Amino acid sequence: MHWRDIGIDRMLIRKFIGQSSLLFSALAVTLFAFGWVRVWVVKLLDMGQFQTILEQFRDYEKFAPIEFDALFTYSGRVGMTFDEPIVILCTVVWCIARGSDVVSGELGRGTLEMLLSQPVSRARFLLSHAVVSIGGLIALCLALWAGMGVGVHATTLTEVVPPPSVRVPFFGFELPLTDDAPVEQSFPMSDRVDLRTYSSSVFHLFAFGFFLLGLSACFSSLDRYRWRTIGAVMTVYVIQLIMYGLGKAAESLSFLQSMSFFNCYKPQRMTSLVRDGDLWSPWNLSLPIEDGWLPPLGYPLLLIALGLFCYGVALVVFTRRDLPAPL
Repeated sequence: MHWRDIGIDRMLIRKFIGQSSLLFSALAVTLFAFGWVRVWVVKLLDMGQFQTILEQFRDYEKFAPIEFDALFTYSGRVGMTFDEPIVILCTVVWCIARGSDVVSGELGRGTLEMLLSQPVSRARFLLSHAVVSIGGLIALCLALWAGMGVGVHATTLTEVVPPPSVRVPFFGFELPLTDDAPVEQSFPMSDRVDLRTYSSSVFHLFAFGFFLLGLSACFSSLDRYRWRTIGAVMTVYVIQLIMYGLGKAAESLSFLQSMSFFNCYKPQRMTSLVRDGDLWSPWNLSLPIEDGWLPPLGYPLLLIALGLFCYGVALVVFTRRDLPAPL
């Protein structure tokens, strides 16, 4: 493989965009709409009642991505969007569908030999596919963020402000100072939620998807059947998820949690790091986070590094392997 072979091909870019346009459109609309609706649902829960409900599950707080106290704010509850199953599902569907298609998908359709008969190197073919897949992943992450932005600016919150009172010492109850009734106040959610808070969470979602893209492309370069590639990637995914769950459930198995790539996906934790308007805290590379072994930015960068390694393996394997004859 010569360095001149490294690059992208416009014809292949157009082909791959056409192949993925329907899937991308469906996922982008889903993520945008879900981000909008998810923010709107936040206002339906009374903050006081929500806090009372969560207090009943303190024993299960260790299974949550962050401490419950962070969920008592509007910003924390909106940030939980990145941990919702439908967001993870859409990201996984795009990454595995596109990554598994690069080699084994083309082999299964019998089109790879025809494509490589053109003046296009294998490296250029793989990198062109990666550009479309990564670009689509970035667009999906931004679609979710945009949906959340529309929801934040379109949602109006209402809070009940009680009359002024004073707490009676030793007796533990509030004594109202006036006979006025509680007053309802309405204000836009944007007064309480800053969308810039979630920039690091969007980056975490991208890094999570990038690793899955690289892993899927790596398995695809080794096989000729796409269904087998998808099965192999999903096997790794489920095993890693089980390891992460067991590591959180039992202290004696906590070492399994650190061996799972899910341990590097911490979007909600990044939201909780933003305090007093300091938006740069989640982008820190100097100090490790509490109960962690990497600084905040280190976790998504590790996922990206693993994804690049998988893409590198895929590139080496694909450029050296003998392609089987079409069925």
